Order: sequence, then C-alpha cells, then structure tokens
Amino acid sequence: MKNTVFVLLLVAAMGCSSSGPETTEAPPAAKSEPVPEPLKTIPETEIGLAPGTAFEQPPQPPIKFNRIDPGEGEIQARPNAEFPPVIPHSVEDFGPITMTENPCLDCHSTDVAEDMGAVVVPASHRMDLRNAPGVVGDTVTGARFVCTSCHVEMTD
Repeated sequence: MKNTVFVLLLVAAMGCSSSGPETTEAPPAAKSEPVPEPLKTIPETEIGLAPGTAFEQPPQPPIKFNRIDPGEGEIQARPNAEFPPVIPHSVEDFGPITMTENPCLDCHSTDVAEDMGAVVVPASHRMDLRNAPGVVGDTVTGARFVCTSCHVEMTD
C-alpha cells in the first residue's frame, strides 16, 4: 500500500512538473507595434543658462552679508508681492531661533515695535490658520515663529 501511494504521488508530481508534449508550431504572430524612436541626447553646453558646461564656469565670488545694525538699514522693496520682505540688518549675533526663544520679537512684537521704530509682525503671522482662522492673537503662532524660514538677511 505504501509503495502504491508513493508511486501515485511520484506520477502526479512528474505530471505537474512536465511541460507537456513539445510542439513544433510557432506561436501566433504578435501584432507589430511601432518601435519608439531613441531619445535624442542634448549636449551639455545647451542644458544650462550659462555658456559652456557646469565644469567650465568660473568660481563665483562669496556672498557678503550685510553688517548693518538693527534699526540702521533701509527697508528694501520686494521684487514681487508674493515674496516675504528681506531682513535689512544683520542677524549674525541673534543666535538660533527656537520654539521658546525668538530674538526677532525683542523689537518686532506688537507691544514694543512702535517704540523701537521697527516693523510690527503682521496680523497674518499672529493668526492660527488651522485652529482659529480669522482670529488675530497677540503672539506669533507656532507655524510662523521661526522668522528665517521665510525671511532672509539682505546680501550684496
């Protein structure tokens, strides 16, 4: 009985693993699809806006940040109404802005800006657009607390 079961399993396994009788017929002809044209390569000299390749460009002069003290710089016009204003003074000594400390608000918060002669933080920065849109608070909301996320120091 054991041998019979073994032989049946062996035959079943061989039947499942075989690919069947070999045929000499060719598979049906596939529909001919258009062959895509090879992509055209673009020379390196035509990729960028500067003449030549990226490797042939002269080194750029280093950026010079301004050393103007707060209160002494002129407010610059925005290049576009959608751009945030640039910071017209040096922020080098301000230290990092953290969620608990923002040295920008020492002069630009609503309660001291007028006395300091500084621009007041706009109402849009004191509005929590997620939880209370349209309600203007007294302090800068969390999403707008790190000023240098959008505003950059003026350079040469």
